[in-house]
Amino acid sequence: MKTTIQYLVVSIIILLTGCNGKNNNGQSSEMKQTYTCPMHPQIVQDKPGTCPICGMDLVAVNAGGDKSEVTLSESQIELANITVQRVSVQEIGNSILLNGRLRADETQTEVVSTRVPGRIDKLFIKETGVPINQGQLIYEIYSEQLLTYQNEYLLALAQSQSIDNKRYSSYLEASRKKLWLYGMTEHQIEELSKSKTTNPRIQFVAPASGIITEIPVAEGQYVAEGAAIYRLEKLSKLWVEAEMYPREASLIKLGDRITIYVNGFENQPIESKVIFLSPEYRQSSQIFVLRASLANTDYRFAPGMQAEIVFEHSKKKALTLPADAVIREESGNHVYKKTGVGKYRPQMITTGLENFNKVEITGGVEEGDSIVVTGAYLLYSEIVLKKGVNPMAGHKHDDVAVQASDAKQVPKTETPMAVDQAFTQQLKELLTPYLKIEDALVASDAKSASAQTSAFSTALKNVDMGLVKGDAHVKWMEQLKSLETATKLILSAGDIEIQRAAFSKLTDALYSSIKIFGVEGLDAYYQFCPMAFDNKGAFWISDEKEISNPYFGEKMLRCGETKETLK
Repeated sequence: MKTTIQYLVVSIIILLTGCNGKNNNGQSSEMKQTYTCPMHPQIVQDKPGTCPICGMDLVAVNAGGDKSEVTLSESQIELANITVQRVSVQEIGNSILLNGRLRADETQTEVVSTRVPGRIDKLFIKETGVPINQGQLIYEIYSEQLLTYQNEYLLALAQSQSIDNKRYSSYLEASRKKLWLYGMTEHQIEELSKSKTTNPRIQFVAPASGIITEIPVAEGQYVAEGAAIYRLEKLSKLWVEAEMYPREASLIKLGDRITIYVNGFENQPIESKVIFLSPEYRQSSQIFVLRASLANTDYRFAPGMQAEIVFEHSKKKALTLPADAVIREESGNHVYKKTGVGKYRPQMITTGLENFNKVEITGGVEEGDSIVVTGAYLLYSEIVLKKGVNPMAGHKHDDVAVQASDAKQVPKTETPMAVDQAFTQQLKELLTPYLKIEDALVASDAKSASAQTSAFSTALKNVDMGLVKGDAHVKWMEQLKSLETATKLILSAGDIEIQRAAFSKLTDALYSSIKIFGVEGLDAYYQFCPMAFDNKGAFWISDEKEISNPYFGEKMLRCGETKETLK
């Protein structure tokens, strides 16, 4: 479906760019409104209808006008999942991302311990992870002490029944209560009263429901009074804990709202609030602990899972848009503005404050403008990547004309910044999934390229931004945006050519990151194909010196040369 709409959009762009004709006098010629089939451009009519070849609705084509404007039919908008949202004034603040981990709620934890000394004869549950219910049989113990208490009870019972004396009745009640306090149930005591027979082996039941997380004893083991038999945890509610540095700790307080993203469930954010802040830093460190709780009634989460915590500070009111609505380029940021029914035009914008969900818009659009939120990357990939057209060419940003560079140059790099070696090691590890994307493109396998890009995206999320501070942190956030944008483009495209174009963007961002942060210990080659994208050229990184061109595959497998050895 995505491939179909991609070709629909491309066909419209071709027609739009080809209909800006002039007459012999240099004046714009007037043309009638025409309609064409996006899949079969040779079909042109002067009125609406359907394509005689494929039956698709014909699309109106405007003569002249904005060449970068896209016109889509209702069915095409639905297929592309294009939705719009009005620019509005909302609350926005700076975001801080913390890495956290899920833990069992200690207030929901219970330990099942024996109330009498003896020998564990039988464990009815011998493995952890098993849920149990209150009142369920869980172990059997041989206890001479409990046998003595049973005899005392039977003696008091016999005396009470033979002598009508309140004193013996009180002895009986005391003996009965002692058995109950030492773990026998009312039913077991009642059975003892009826049978008049003692039993040195007594079965005990669970005092509460939960999931067994620890069994510190074994059958045949002698235990003392109070020894732990089982550890139970109730996982219907969990804690998430994150480590913070002093600068971050000063920005949050008890009761503040946070958003939790559990790994594997990133599309299901959970709103919570801070319930605990450590009163002191960990010994010999500057680490401060934050804790929040989250509901887990369906038991989809488990202790030990990784999570990310996002919270905002320094909030203010401003014009905002969702972060996914903004397309980011080296030349600037732009969005797609709805200009009419089915019509969308790129609009250069300036941005201010950003967080992980929203972007402050400081210029380019006004309150009430309708902006594409989902599907913006598809429009961008069709116009920019596949056709090699910059939709923002001629637009001005801060009074400077934005123009696409015709010549592909090696990205400029800076003197490597001093950062934690653990961070550069994580950057180095990004090469593994990157090279698998490259292999998929060499094989012209779009499905595999998407799968490997998903693995790259996961590895990118695992890069710990907390390891870089100050200017290096700011620089990494810039690089991270470029890497994420390219990754999203590959994942959103089902067409191999669009994936290849996005891969070029991914390469530029990854190579720049390697140079900026001085990644060492590489054994790779920075290679270039001058014929890619209509002779504009494109780079890629390979672990083999022999050329295997990801932009042409088998068609021109050996086209290219090594520009730099990354050692």
